[in-house]
Amino acid sequence: MVDVVYRFGIDPESGERRPATAQRAQQLLESGNREFSGLFDPDRDPTSPAMITVAAGDLGLDAAPGGILAHEPFAAVVGCADARVPIELVFGRAVNDLFVLRLAGNVLGAEVIGSLDYAFQYLPTLRLVVVLGHTSCGAVTAAVDAYLNTASYLGLSAEHQLRAIVDQLFPAIRLGHAAMLRNWGADAADHRGFVPALLDTSIALNAAIMASSLRSELVAYGLAEVATRFGVYDLASHAVGTPAADAGGEPLIGLSTPPSDAEGFTALADAFAGGPVVAAAMGA
Repeated sequence: MVDVVYRFGIDPESGERRPATAQRAQQLLESGNREFSGLFDPDRDPTSPAMITVAAGDLGLDAAPGGILAHEPFAAVVGCADARVPIELVFGRAVNDLFVLRLAGNVLGAEVIGSLDYAFQYLPTLRLVVVLGHTSCGAVTAAVDAYLNTASYLGLSAEHQLRAIVDQLFPAIRLGHAAMLRNWGADAADHRGFVPALLDTSIALNAAIMASSLRSELVAYGLAEVATRFGVYDLASHAVGTPAADAGGEPLIGLSTPPSDAEGFTALADAFAGGPVVAAAMGA
């Protein structure tokens, strides 16, 4: 049993109601995720609850009578609709911190772009935009199956809305598939771990591609002070990171900056396909 307690009171960032920079916003999300994933550490004291402090101002408790709480999120998060990924909890954040959009496969449909355009124009407190994928994503799993099995894709011909999601996921899967063959050989697809490995690679690449697309939106609005990042929430470890290797050869923990060109995406795909997560799936 793990207790998560919301405490209403002073600002949890010692008076810093909203981070002034993208770097600080990223630090807050990453530290919140470290605390959340730490709840599942088997060596943790089970009698010690996790505390998430909610500033009184973020509930309107310090507003004048009849006043309306200002909408002041410091980060926007585009996540999957999967119910196993509670985004505020994942990042250890509370009310009025995050502008959250959730849909299958965390793809960027017109409604999502429109919602983010609103945020970019009318929410000056935003400092960071994050695209968050997650392991074992059903939408990406369906897209990988459709990519590898033509008959499966043809079965979507009459399901236009579902096919629209799958089609948006194909660029990441193509990129990941090519990287898998480069890193594991032309016969890699015959390995029983290939599909799980391709899934992990594609999930992370999809998040990176979507984050890169959002950076273009920010450029269009002249918002250089707002940064874009991406990550993958691991349903097993509860940590946010990517399949790439860190300096110690372990899966990279934390949010990452998306590439800005084709060469960068090719290098990123190779980092994922040659990383420890994929190596484990391939039995290496």
